[in-house]
Amino acid sequence: MVSVLNCPKLAVGAVVLRNNEILLVKRRYPPSAGWWSVPGGHVEAGETLEEAVVRELHEETGIKGVEPKLIALTEYISRRHGSLKYHYLIVDYLITSYSGILKKSDEILDVGFFNLREALLMNITLTTRKLINNIIRHGLPESNGVYVIKVVLDDRNRDAVARELIRESAEILGREIRFVYK
Repeated sequence: MVSVLNCPKLAVGAVVLRNNEILLVKRRYPPSAGWWSVPGGHVEAGETLEEAVVRELHEETGIKGVEPKLIALTEYISRRHGSLKYHYLIVDYLITSYSGILKKSDEILDVGFFNLREALLMNITLTTRKLINNIIRHGLPESNGVYVIKVVLDDRNRDAVARELIRESAEILGREIRFVYK
């Protein structure tokens, strides 16, 4: 599985909002290959978090964000068969100003802006689902505030955590949602 000496891995996410839409990418690589999430990736050595989120956004989508604002800290831990599979600390930044033409890179399968509520009906990662649930339910964090999100999965709770997040999304939408998370 994963060497605990290299954990947690530090990553960034770009929460790009346009009116009532959010930019999502369909992931090509693990974790969560084939699922939609906010653009993002690993922080490189010597790179600030803000530099990393602007770079990752540009690499994956072709657009260049400016003035990223911290919006959420997300801890994601996944264990399978008693072994650690993933452990990430994801620092999410809000980006409301950007330039360039939206285009997908080789790192992703697809990219697009989606209505926040409609995004809850898509196959989105659990961390992205929890972030969107918070944005719809509570709005953007107040000045200097951040969401603190934790998703901890193991063989016993994986389905229950997914069901709870989907239940929250269904409550927001006022309708049933059916998904199976792997």
